[in-house]
Amino acid sequence: MSIEDDLRHLGGRLGADVDRFVAEGKAKLTADAIAHPQPLFALLRTVKPVLHIHDIAIVTRYPDVVEVLTNDEAFGVAPYNEKMQALVGDFILGLDDSPEYERDISILRLAAPRSDLPAMISFVTETADALVAEAAARDGRVEVPDLAKRVPARLVGRWFGTPGPDEDKLIEWACAMFEDIFVNVTNDPKIHAAALAAVGEWKPYLAGVIADRKASGAHAEDVLGRLIAMQANPDTVFTDEQIAANLIGLMTGFVPTIATATTFALDVLLDHPDALASAHDAAVADDDDQVRAIIWEGMRLAPQGPGLIRRALTDFTVGEGTMHASTIKAGTVTFAATQSAMLDPDVVEDPNGFHAGRPAHDYLHFGAGLHQCFGRFANSMQIPLIAKALLRQPNLARAPGDAGKLVKAGPYPTTMAVTFDA
Repeated sequence: MSIEDDLRHLGGRLGADVDRFVAEGKAKLTADAIAHPQPLFALLRTVKPVLHIHDIAIVTRYPDVVEVLTNDEAFGVAPYNEKMQALVGDFILGLDDSPEYERDISILRLAAPRSDLPAMISFVTETADALVAEAAARDGRVEVPDLAKRVPARLVGRWFGTPGPDEDKLIEWACAMFEDIFVNVTNDPKIHAAALAAVGEWKPYLAGVIADRKASGAHAEDVLGRLIAMQANPDTVFTDEQIAANLIGLMTGFVPTIATATTFALDVLLDHPDALASAHDAAVADDDDQVRAIIWEGMRLAPQGPGLIRRALTDFTVGEGTMHASTIKAGTVTFAATQSAMLDPDVVEDPNGFHAGRPAHDYLHFGAGLHQCFGRFANSMQIPLIAKALLRQPNLARAPGDAGKLVKAGPYPTTMAVTFDA
């Protein structure tokens, strides 16, 4: 029997409106699974590591998740491409391995080189420290989600050269786009409409910024300036429309992910006093490597998302040679549950314990394979530095009462206030 059959049977026995009971029951089960997926993942890893539901496959064990994400010939990113095409057009995240992908990502790597990191580190550190000081002086506490959104939004203005009409509008655009592309698995028309409205404002804004920069002849050393300067060779670089599409794609993955990852990691630390104390000592000592190691472990226990989506390009057997080998048919939407993989006891030692400094392969924060997060170098710097601005404060703790609890709206953390000694 299916879950729906079970709910119908139970609803009938209770004398309830069966259709309504089934609909509400499925919605509740789905919401619980999304909010607290760890128990479900643990069950699946044990009894059904590759679960097939209609035309969807859910992959939960570490080796199988990595196999899906790194096998670009068998699994493609069409589900993301379809969302991107409906909003802005081609972007590297939606391109499978191809000459077009290699061309586009090469251009973006030249425009956003790792050599920018030292300047970014200084900017993020100064910005986060200033925002913490302002918030503390204002009312003696900091809203972590707000801090964690504003720092990357300001870095977008400085590094990308596209600050938006204002900071709040840039955050709004990025969050609306991110939710539709990465979270809207049910294709909720309201979420899609919000993304269309965002991109309907974002594209004209960027077109104006690009036109103004080109008219001024000033090609600053930021991502936009470099992309414009490259247009001297029109055969190998982006048009203005392609510049806008790629900048939107990059910024969409920049602000919401950093805000969510930072907030969730700090939420974990606030529940682990020993780890919080170690993080405070490391932050005060400017031991950024140790701060990063502690934050990475917090992110493992509460990642910003449960996994990544692919679509099978051909029939492929996941876990071949194992007792749980399972063939995923071509066309099947495949969910690679990175959150589950990072809790797989067959690979990760004491997966439910907090142990900073684990081997690098225990962490799948930025995915794996061809589409490993493009901004991982910037994000791996930015997330711990934002957290460090708070961790270095004495007696960091949750604000009293409900204010200190993590509250989310959809996929995003909205409130979680902390206090500390001035």
